[in-house]
Amino acid sequence: MHSMWTSLAVLVAAILAAGVRADEPPRQEQVTRIGAVAYSPAAVTIFQGLTRYLNEQGLKADYVLYSNYDALVAALDRGEIEIAWNTPLAHAKYHVKHRGACQTLVMRDVDVGVRSVLVARPDAKIKSLKDLAGKKLILGSTQAAEATVLPLHFLKGEGVDLKRVTVVSLDQEVDSKGNPCASPGHVLQALRDGRGDVGIITEGLWKSVRSQGSKGDSLQLVWTSPPFSHCVFTAAEQFDKDRAVEFTRLMLAMSPSDESTRDVMRLEGTKKWLPGSPDGLKELVEALGEQ
Repeated sequence: MHSMWTSLAVLVAAILAAGVRADEPPRQEQVTRIGAVAYSPAAVTIFQGLTRYLNEQGLKADYVLYSNYDALVAALDRGEIEIAWNTPLAHAKYHVKHRGACQTLVMRDVDVGVRSVLVARPDAKIKSLKDLAGKKLILGSTQAAEATVLPLHFLKGEGVDLKRVTVVSLDQEVDSKGNPCASPGHVLQALRDGRGDVGIITEGLWKSVRSQGSKGDSLQLVWTSPPFSHCVFTAAEQFDKDRAVEFTRLMLAMSPSDESTRDVMRLEGTKKWLPGSPDGLKELVEALGEQ
């Protein structure tokens, strides 16, 4: 009997030493909540596939979709999500608000070294940035850093007096199909329609236009911006560093040849995920600070 009581006392002491109560339920593994904007119907497919992959690899994850990037950043700010799939502008806004206290986790291969270009109509007689005074500049969405904030920041740095340039913004317009005029393609069409003398589009679209040869009309390249980074997975500074490392490791391990990740990478337009770096976003952060 004495031996039994001794054994029981040892067991109770061990439980107390471990800080565990016998009536407490087992602790559940924490879920990493990933937020994104429902920018298209494909967003559901992408983030269902992404979280399924992460769960299969041992990182418990779920996703939440929001209607716009301001709502997404606010959710990250409130701690409703741990990671946000951000545009560069959304990431920079969060970065500025928290004075740089955030984690830049992962980017696509196509998000590194992005550039904007300034193209002109041949009848505008614009050969260099010095010729922009008195001209009409067409810009796209104010929510796209590559369409507005960064080009204007870079042009100002090149010595362009923006007060002498008339800006034609397509930001609040819709096309014939009722879609917001947010893409570089809308700027290109407005330029072809003669609504302005010059316009800002992406380098990728410009290369596509030039590859069309005679079908690419006679628009002229005037200026190319310095390189910058685009979309990025952002996490709060207080997000668990071990989970951040594991999330990054699993994203970098994704392969377009793997059936479990093929559709996610195809729909996101990437062949490889890369470690995120704040370096390519410094100019954007600086531009927002100036504003």
